[in-house]
Amino acid sequence: MEKQILSEEFRRMQKLAGIITESYYISEDDFKNSPDEDSPGNKQLIVFKEDDDYEVQGNTHGELSHAIKHYGEFNPNDLNSKLNSAIDYIKSTPNPILKSREGSVIASGDNAKKQLTPNAVLNTFDFINDKILNNQNLNPEEEEIKTKFLDELNDSYNKLVQDYISDASNIDGMGEDEIKKLIDSKKKISFKGNYKGRDNEYILDPSTTGLLAKQGNNIFTLFRIDKKGNDLNKVGTYFSRGVEVSNSGLKNILNIQV
Repeated sequence: MEKQILSEEFRRMQKLAGIITESYYISEDDFKNSPDEDSPGNKQLIVFKEDDDYEVQGNTHGELSHAIKHYGEFNPNDLNSKLNSAIDYIKSTPNPILKSREGSVIASGDNAKKQLTPNAVLNTFDFINDKILNNQNLNPEEEEIKTKFLDELNDSYNKLVQDYISDASNIDGMGEDEIKKLIDSKKKISFKGNYKGRDNEYILDPSTTGLLAKQGNNIFTLFRIDKKGNDLNKVGTYFSRGVEVSNSGLKNILNIQV
């Protein structure tokens, strides 16, 4: 169920970004923020102040970080469209600065505009998200990028998450034959597993190998195991790395060796 509420977190994010809206639709299921781990694209990003540098700090690996990193696995054409639109916007700004993740200036102004890449834009998205969650003010260009592109990307990914949660059939107590029918018909299934002593719920879409992991209302991630296909052998290999799946029938179907 979704609630039409404007949470304090969203109020804070809106204030930082200078955005005012009437309401947000947010789910009772929220992403669990964790420390930032990596960059989604290459090692370049666009900033609009020369003293801005990318620093990995704080619990900034949350819903938007997952959207930046994984949405394109599900809808690459839509992500590319958003990235190309963002590139067009950045080219319209007076003096974008292309920097390395280490902080050195690669190019600025027109030279930077000629070298813009989708991966650099992905890192820029992640940089803006980090600034928001670390209570740092956005400059006007970053506010515009958030309003025009990041909010839309986040909404698209969140809709995908909610589709997984609402469409999945729970297989607790089901036998192997019944589970196999669901998988063969490409139905999303939900099941329990234990990872490093933590009981989680997993939702698998066998048509894409998309996998959502959650614990209660805390969502950890949604991504594709097989990035370009639907090889269920890769799903079995993934879970065999340390997830103890509860349903023995599913373990047999996917050949999970745990």
